[in-house]
Amino acid sequence: MTTHDFAGRVALVTGAGSGLGHSHATALARLGAKVMVNDLRAEHGETPAEKTAAEVAAELRARGFEAEGSAGSVADEGYSVGLVHETVERFGRIDIVVNNAGCPGFGTAQETSTEFLRTILDVNLLSYVWTMRTALGYMREQNYGRIVNTSSGTATFGSAGMFAYITAKAGVLGITKAAALDNTDRDIRVNAICPVAYTVMSRDYFGSRADHIDLDDFDPRRVTPLVLFLSHQDCELTGEVLSGGAGRWARIFTGKTAGPEKISEDIEDVFASLDTILDVGDYTILKDTQSQYDRK
Repeated sequence: MTTHDFAGRVALVTGAGSGLGHSHATALARLGAKVMVNDLRAEHGETPAEKTAAEVAAELRARGFEAEGSAGSVADEGYSVGLVHETVERFGRIDIVVNNAGCPGFGTAQETSTEFLRTILDVNLLSYVWTMRTALGYMREQNYGRIVNTSSGTATFGSAGMFAYITAKAGVLGITKAAALDNTDRDIRVNAICPVAYTVMSRDYFGSRADHIDLDDFDPRRVTPLVLFLSHQDCELTGEVLSGGAGRWARIFTGKTAGPEKISEDIEDVFASLDTILDVGDYTILKDTQSQYDRK
């Protein structure tokens, strides 16, 4: 029996018709939250796991939980903004936003068109901006809120042939850090999650590797506890990035090496001190950009 529940809290989970979103929404409802379930699908998908928002909400209500469904594309700004307002109108407040909706975006840097890039950005980045910005208005007024944005390990470690997707998910890391620092004057926490999970979006990738990996390690339910933690009132972290899945929970961070003690105006000195510049034996994790100006 858990001691950390969500009684009295209201959560919005986007892209919750299957996979990670479905797992997050179900767990939040099971632990007492009232949940607004969003998904793009207006009809049941190709597999039993691909449900509509209405189906997921009905499933949760049948188990005695409070939930409503909303079908629509978060890539539409008007819908995303309205989704937050709809959540408040239905449940009276909004305490948690789990931005989970996403779609893949394949292609190299040299071949990705502007039109395609904008499409991927709308779904994987700008929809998060729209729901987060709208929810923050309510959260700041009530002096409470928890936002969990879904990024990707590809955004932090890179991957070939995914230029648009990586661009969007790298942006998620930026908006998470910025929003966290913009709201340190309130009991608001904004963090990011980088999941590694077997879902509808990744089934081809992981399915082709099923002979040498344990798919149980990639179950979305292995990621959900981190999302629950970041959504809970006892979570003090903000502006952080946690990785979940592949049999591990971990922190992802950006560090700055110490570098040489003195620098010059000569290119030759850069070549000469490159080992020192790249040496990760001594590094600092900065809380914000101003921290890099502090001298030891």
